[in-house]
Amino acid sequence: MGQCLMDLCPLISNMVPKRISNRRTIQEALNGISWIRDIHGVLSFEIILEFIRLCNVLPNINLQPGVEDVHRWRLSSTGQYSCSSAYEVQFHGSIQFGLWERIWKSWAPEKCRFFLWLVAHDRCWTADHLARRNLPHPESCPLCDQEDETIHHILVGCVFARQFWHILLRQAGLELLSPQPSDTSFEEWWNYSAGRVHGEARKKFNTTIILRAWILWRHRNDCVFNGREPNLAVALILAGNERSWWSLAGAGALAASAAAQAVD
Repeated sequence: MGQCLMDLCPLISNMVPKRISNRRTIQEALNGISWIRDIHGVLSFEIILEFIRLCNVLPNINLQPGVEDVHRWRLSSTGQYSCSSAYEVQFHGSIQFGLWERIWKSWAPEKCRFFLWLVAHDRCWTADHLARRNLPHPESCPLCDQEDETIHHILVGCVFARQFWHILLRQAGLELLSPQPSDTSFEEWWNYSAGRVHGEARKKFNTTIILRAWILWRHRNDCVFNGREPNLAVALILAGNERSWWSLAGAGALAASAAAQAVD
């Protein structure tokens, strides 16, 4: 049949008492069609349909006396159980989240990776989120004062952010990957840019993106909470200091090495 009885006829299966189904073998049930006498309860129209279906299927079953039953694991092509196949089935129907590896397998500090995780799930407390909850919020982007503030605007849509990325990526020879005015989604821009870098350099590039995005967010918070004026030079100095600290820690020139393997 290719199916167990519970899958083929769930209603009839539930009408067989457990004390019978736990002791009865298939051979005993088929002998003299005794399985019919095992059904207890009121027969509904749906149950009668299952009964007819079962009667059409059972004559095709050929038992082989003397041959032991074989347990087959339906979740693998070999029929053999494995921990990996049992683990994978837990994710059937799940939604793939492409950024997880790019974020959590980078070399960035935990706080920076956690921030990007919030960005990916749109959980940052920018003006759009605050406004929906009737909380005090900036009337416009604190960095450019031109458009409404969202996390995607702060990181790629803002004029300030685009200048920030262009200067830093130009230093690494990757200015062609800079955000363009048409880029409104940080995730989409990052997907495209990371796709242009290959090999081990991609991990270095992703780490650089995470660190620089964190700098932008810090500078934005400094403007919102400390009353500072947006200053591109200050943001670039912070980014340069961050790179220097990483070099001292042994990470080397992250973006520079990524440039060597960027695709034209």
